[in-house]
Amino acid sequence: MEKYNFLSNEEITVLNLRSIYEKNGYHKFTPNQFESYDFYAKNKDFLVGNRILTFTDLNGKLMALKPDITLSIIKNAGKNSSALSGNERLYYTENVYRESKDINEFKEIFQVGIENIGKIDIDETFDTVKLALQSLFEIDKNSKLEISHNAYVDSLLNFISEDSNVKEEILNLISHKNIHDFKKLIIEKNLPEKYCDILISLLSPGKTNEEILSFIKENALNNEMTDSADELSKLYSKAKENGLRDYIVIDFSLVKDPSYYNGIIFDGYINNVPRNVLSGGRYDALLKKMEKKHKQAIGFAIYFDIIERLLASEPRREA
Repeated sequence: MEKYNFLSNEEITVLNLRSIYEKNGYHKFTPNQFESYDFYAKNKDFLVGNRILTFTDLNGKLMALKPDITLSIIKNAGKNSSALSGNERLYYTENVYRESKDINEFKEIFQVGIENIGKIDIDETFDTVKLALQSLFEIDKNSKLEISHNAYVDSLLNFISEDSNVKEEILNLISHKNIHDFKKLIIEKNLPEKYCDILISLLSPGKTNEEILSFIKENALNNEMTDSADELSKLYSKAKENGLRDYIVIDFSLVKDPSYYNGIIFDGYINNVPRNVLSGGRYDALLKKMEKKHKQAIGFAIYFDIIERLLASEPRREA
C-alpha cells in the first residue's frame, strides 16, 4: 500500500482493517447519522448504556443520534445490492453517540466492525472469528480472543431456574466470575445443586480449552446443549487447523444477553488494556425481534475509544 506519512496510527490502522475486510468480500455500509427515536427505543435493551442522545427535528419529530450501527444494518438487511452468495457482508467505520462509562456525559465513539447476514454455518462463523483475530493483530500482535457459547449457558440456566430475575442475577455473577456469591444464591433460592454444580465446574479456573470442550460435551443435558458443544468444538478444531489455537481462550464466564445473542460469542483483548477492545457474536435472536426471522447473523465491533491512547503512544506506523 502507498505510504501516507501524514496519517496517524489510528488512521493507518483503519485503512489496514478496511483492506482486510474488502479482500474478504465485505462492502462498506454508511448509515444515517440519526434515526427516529422510536427505532432505538424498541431495541433499547440491545444498546450499550441506558440513555439515548435525542433532539427534535424541524417537523417536531423526536430523533436520536445513532448509538449503534448493528441495528441500522439489520434494519436495512436485504436492501444491499452487493450481497454475495446469498449473504450480505458489510463493514463500517462510523461514530456512535453513547453515555460514557467513565464520565457522566455523552461521548462520540469511533467504531470499526463487520456484520455477516444471511445463512451462518460453521464456516461463516469461523471466518468471522478469524477476521476478529486478524483485526486484533493489526492493533497488537499479542492478542487473545475469549470465546463462549451463549446457547449452552442459557439452556443450562433453564434447568436451574424458571425465574427470569434469578437467571439475570446468575448471569451477572457469571460475568464477574463470582462463584462465592453464586453459592450463596443457591442456598438462598434453593436452586438445584445438581445443575448448579455443572455451572460452577465450568467456571472454575485451571482448565485447558480441550478440557472445557470435553466437559461441556459430557455434561450436556439436552439437544441444544449437545449442539452448542459440537459447534464450539468444530470452531476450535478449525482454529487449530489454521494455526490460531494459541490465540483463543474458551471462557464460559463470557455471557451476553440471551434475548439477543444465541450462539458463539467472543471478546477480544490486547496487551496493556484491561478491557475488551472487540466484542461480537451470533445474534439471530435480534433479527427475529426485528422481523427478519428468515435470516441469521454474526459480527463484531472494535472500540477505538479504548485503544486510541495506545495507538497514539506507539511509534509511527507505515500504511
